Formats: sequence, C-alpha cells, structure tokens
Amino acid sequence: MLNLVRADLFRIVRSKSIYLIFLVMIVMAVLSAALKCPGVIGKSNISTNDDLNKISEEIEEPDNVKEIFEMINNNKSDEAKKKLPLEVIGSNMNLYYLIVFIVYAVLTADFSNKCIKNTLSSVTNRKMYFVSKMAVIFGIAILLIFMNTFVFFGINYILNGTRYSCSLLTALKATAVQLPLLLGLTSVLILIVYMTRSGVLYNSIAIAGVLLFQLIITLTYEITKLKIFDTFMRNYEIQEALYKLAYAPEQKHTIICTIAGLGMILASSLIGYNVFKRSEIK
Repeated sequence: MLNLVRADLFRIVRSKSIYLIFLVMIVMAVLSAALKCPGVIGKSNISTNDDLNKISEEIEEPDNVKEIFEMINNNKSDEAKKKLPLEVIGSNMNLYYLIVFIVYAVLTADFSNKCIKNTLSSVTNRKMYFVSKMAVIFGIAILLIFMNTFVFFGINYILNGTRYSCSLLTALKATAVQLPLLLGLTSVLILIVYMTRSGVLYNSIAIAGVLLFQLIITLTYEITKLKIFDTFMRNYEIQEALYKLAYAPEQKHTIICTIAGLGMILASSLIGYNVFKRSEIK
C-alpha cells in the first residue's frame, strides 16, 4: 500500500496539472483580495445576490465592475470588512472543480490508461488499491483546502492589511468545519470513477452534473416558491451550506452539515468498494 501511495505522490509531483491547480488557486486569491469580494464559480450565493440588489437600487448604471465591488464594500461595517477571509472561505465550493482534476489525475487516469489491470495483477489487491487511492486523494484535497486558506490570508494581508483580515485561527476554524462536506463531495467523485470507469464520463458527470443540479434546484424554487425549497436553498444547497459554515455558523446547521458530509463519505466508500470489487477490469 505504501508503495502505491509513494507512486501516486511521485506521479502527482511530476504532473503539470498539480502546478496548474496551484496557479488557479493563487489567481483566485489575488482577484478576491484585489476586489475585496469572493469570486464564485457556478451560481452566485444568496448573500452576494442581496448585495447586488441593494447596489442596483442605489445606482442604475455603474461605470465598471470595480465600482460595483467598491460600493458593496463601502456599505459594509468595519466588523463585516474584517470577515472578508471568511467570505472567501465560504466560496470554497470553487475548490470542488480543482478536486475534480485531482481525482482524475490520481484515479481516473488508471482506468483511461488501462494500467489498473497490471497494477492489480502484479502489485496489490483491490482492497489495498481502493484504500490507498482514497488516502492519497483525501490527503491532497485536505492539503489543497487548507493551502487555499493560507494563500488567500497571506495575499489579503499584503494587499489590504488588518482592516480586511480576521485572525488566522478564525480562518482555519472556518476551513475545518467545511471539511466533512468537501470530503463528502470528494468521495462522491471517487464513486463516479468506479461506477463509470471512464475519463470522459467522469468529467461529464463531475463538471456538468453539479451545475445541472444547482440549475434544477434553482428553477424548482423559482417555479414553486415552496418554503421547503427556500430553506434548502438558503441553508443546505452545497454552495450556500459552505458559505454559512464559514461566515455565519450555527450549531444546528453545522451538526447537520457534518453528519451529511460524513454520511456521503461512508455511503460513497461502501458503494464504491462493492462496485469496484465486483466489476470486470479490462
């Protein structure tokens, strides 16, 4: 198992994709610090929409994007400005798309390159293979999640000083409570690989699937206006859940999200291993 882990880590270090991931992470951190507002891939979170609605009531045609964000920041109190790192951590759903590539590089490539059959026949058994791959992917994902916090915290401190900074410990705590959900999503990605055993299908489902889910939920809420969908959209839709965990945590909400994340990890791992154990490897 240790040899498999070492081989995967060596392959990741030698891969150009991991450095591209870090570059994307740094660019997102610089943009968020410069604009003093988190960037969001996918749908905007509800709090961002509320801010933009307030600005649209004050000014009909802002000159540029920078003016919009300046007006949003001017409307914030000094206490709210210090929570900028928590807002950015709240947008950690962005990291999902980077984790998609990590799973591909560590696991999906084995199926695409047809090397998994040789590995299972000459190096290890399926159980050890499954455990080692999950350990490597989870380890890199956790490193990426916390590195994202450290990188933004440092860049933000350099660009904006203490006025837009909370304590590093507060930022790390906000990151830690997101781990169950983010690792839950990671385990679902791993499950998709074992169920499809195809790089093309994996990328299609992993990237388009989450956007499609967000679109369906949003449209369903807009059409029905049912309270249950409103509650879900504001608290438990994954992007909103991560934002609330970091920026405005509540004990009940945190417990529910933690249980949901751990449940995703357990269910995906059990299903994924059983599918992998019974599947024919070509």
